Amino acid sequence: MARPIHPPAAVPRGAGLEGGAHPLRLAVARGLRSTLRVLADLARTMLPAMIVVMILDRSGWLARIAGLAAPAMAWFGLPGGSALALLIGNTVGLYSGVAAAVPLGLDYKEWTILGTMLAISHAHPVEASIIARAGANPWTVMAARLLASAAAGALLNLVL
Repeated sequence: MARPIHPPAAVPRGAGLEGGAHPLRLAVARGLRSTLRVLADLARTMLPAMIVVMILDRSGWLARIAGLAAPAMAWFGLPGGSALALLIGNTVGLYSGVAAAVPLGLDYKEWTILGTMLAISHAHPVEASIIARAGANPWTVMAARLLASAAAGALLNLVL
């Protein structure tokens, strides 16, 4: 015997939703909150690095650092000041290294080389602890990443 078909019970408008809000409105609100948290995290990381580089630039210290690092950075086709961005990126993190390079006025080739080098080798203090917990030798991994970064930078300088 066939069961009778009953229409679904009428659900009051907004029932089952938080405070009666539309699901799209809730999703947008969650997305905005998440975006603002990420933006705040990035600002806490990037702004100090940019400020340090700007202060060094205005005080003349960046030019001194750049002059000392220029011969080594020439292997990668980068200006001497980018050594500071590499140093910050390798110690603090990828975003800080990129932020430190913003005031340098790099062209597309230099950004490509610097970005690739930082993508391969960044945040060594943080990642060394993770690597050690995973059971690998952090010094060996760090040396391999630095060498791979340098090799990629030199190769890109030749082909770009």
